Amino acid sequence: MTETPGWTSPGSPEAPPGPTGTGHSAPTPPPAAPAAPLPPQSAPTGPGIGLIPLRPLGFGELMDGTFALVRRNWRAAFGLTLALAAVLELLQAGIDWWIHTSGSRTDAVLSNNYLAPLALFFGVLASGLLAPVVSNGLLGRDTPLAEAWARVRGQLGRLIGLCLLLAAIGIGSLALAIVPLALLAFATDLPGLLALLLLTVPPVIWLSIRLTLAVPALMLEKQPVLGALKRSWRLTRGAWWRIFGLTLVFRICLTVVATVLAGPGEIVAMVLGGTPGNGAAGDGPAAISIAAVAVCGIVARTVTIPLEGALQTLIYADQRIRREALDLELAHAAGLPGYARPAAAAPSGA
Repeated sequence: MTETPGWTSPGSPEAPPGPTGTGHSAPTPPPAAPAAPLPPQSAPTGPGIGLIPLRPLGFGELMDGTFALVRRNWRAAFGLTLALAAVLELLQAGIDWWIHTSGSRTDAVLSNNYLAPLALFFGVLASGLLAPVVSNGLLGRDTPLAEAWARVRGQLGRLIGLCLLLAAIGIGSLALAIVPLALLAFATDLPGLLALLLLTVPPVIWLSIRLTLAVPALMLEKQPVLGALKRSWRLTRGAWWRIFGLTLVFRICLTVVATVLAGPGEIVAMVLGGTPGNGAAGDGPAAISIAAVAVCGIVARTVTIPLEGALQTLIYADQRIRREALDLELAHAAGLPGYARPAAAAPSGA
């Protein structure tokens, strides 16, 4: 099984210097009339390249392309994330049962927040699992589940390490922002909770967007953990608002999708009165309700987790196309005419 070409970073050992800025030689112009040269900055698009045009993508194209890539490779995408979704929902079902038997109303209100850190961790992990699927999809290649897992398995240790480091950075940045502001709130009798929310969340969101492309960089460029963080920092420079807006709108769309898919389980729980914290329900109705919510939750997470991960990788590819002419290398990898590497010069005197 061969690795998908075209994903080395500029200046990496695998990529000799070249005039395109991506570490690869410029494509050989096709033998055509001088009056109709190929566009120098973007690879041509057409049948056989894939679902995504090999050029800088617009806002809507990135969103549509994410759904198209996951839909085409649904076996690999859903297969890789089904286990993550099942773990989250089984843990949530256990929490809901504990709340039913011995929890309070406050526990019931907070029940969906207990697993939020783990859900974020699994979301980042899923983006790494889906990166090879998206990279092949850009070239019009389908990725079976076995191949996708084989591509991921060798880097799983570094991927988990990066996910843990990103979680630590997020928690650490939040703590560094909250502690001094909490002391200030107590000292000045300010409405502390609102002030903390307004003043601490923006820096954490800013940092998360700057590091959002670290996972695709690690998986597709085989970067070390710290190198992937630096790579994301460079690729997102000057594009923060664009990436933030796209991510925000897409997550709102995913919330709607998840609500629709999880709706039947919530309806069953409401009819049976077995929602967490409702002491009027007996153990039987509560168990059925929790099971129904868990099953529908697994379906919802299995569908939405790979979509968010695929979007991350697609944004990463788009940033490299905009800054490093990655489209030229992908066009060569896709076998487009006129984008073959130039043949080596013959030795003098031959």
